[in-house]
Amino acid sequence: MGSAPARKIVFACLLVSIVLFSTVHVNAQGAESGQTRKYVVFREDDVTPGAKFAELQAVNQVHIDKNVPVTMGIIPHPNASAGNQLLQNKPFLNYMRSIASNRLFEFAQHGYTHQSRGTASPSEFYGLPYAVQYDTIKKGRDDITQAFGVVPTTFIPPFDKGDNNTLKAAKALGFMEYSTAFRDFNINEGYMNGVRIDAVSLVFANESLQSMESTTDQFLNDTHGIDTLVVLYHPADFSGPDGAVNSERVKMLADYIDYLEGTGRVQFTKLDRTWTTEGSGSSSSSGASTSEASSILTSNGLSGGLGALPLYASFGLIAFACIGFFWFIARPRRQPPPKRL
Repeated sequence: MGSAPARKIVFACLLVSIVLFSTVHVNAQGAESGQTRKYVVFREDDVTPGAKFAELQAVNQVHIDKNVPVTMGIIPHPNASAGNQLLQNKPFLNYMRSIASNRLFEFAQHGYTHQSRGTASPSEFYGLPYAVQYDTIKKGRDDITQAFGVVPTTFIPPFDKGDNNTLKAAKALGFMEYSTAFRDFNINEGYMNGVRIDAVSLVFANESLQSMESTTDQFLNDTHGIDTLVVLYHPADFSGPDGAVNSERVKMLADYIDYLEGTGRVQFTKLDRTWTTEGSGSSSSSGASTSEASSILTSNGLSGGLGALPLYASFGLIAFACIGFFWFIARPRRQPPPKRL
């Protein structure tokens, strides 16, 4: 390998390898410097007949105007009257049916009665036997399907409090997404027993616009944490002291969405992930894909940074193969000894 042509070939191969390695390294650093994909989900709980109907319409109109999706947690049976209560309030029924086919809105199930059983920590389901939870959730799911022609795939336990039987029953009934508080399973984001879990990140009622922006900035800049921010609110959060719609609170939601879009770093989606915006909200695509990591993400997040290693190894192998190949074809050949006359 001492000839000049061979040395030039080896030098060229090394130069190409260095360029390829540098490109991959820069791209890997870019992915780890805040440019990872981040999602925001709005979760609207306590959607039920007769409960703050004007506020519900006002808030949903913000989502329509901004083209930003929202998951609506529907309470099927909020009082003691018989029958499917979702069919009994005609204005509510007609309104919900009018938006049922709009891809901006996901119809999720938020318990059945949303009545606490009087435990130390309020909950509709916690501590109940599996069979009781299964039957109760099924009644609510069937009511939603009968009223709106939609089969919900996201379950939200009232008071963000359930137990392993709640999750087990939800899965058995076909629910694929489950949104609750972190304390339920010590999971912010991940999978448990084959069901995706997303914990609440922000509670709108407790925040100012500035505090929400601050928390969101931390979320966006945390490259090793969760990739989905769940923002919870209720229609009642937009009521004024006189019982009318609080226009300032409605504007605050619109301003927060404008802030999110202005970052250029988030995509809006629903808990069922059936539709996600591209970029920050204007154009859209269906069938959003998410990372179904086998690991469960906890409050500490999931460390990344290993994605580029296979690429580094690949380019190293290519470089050595390239050097070996050109050395083989360029190596000096032994000349056969001259024949004796």
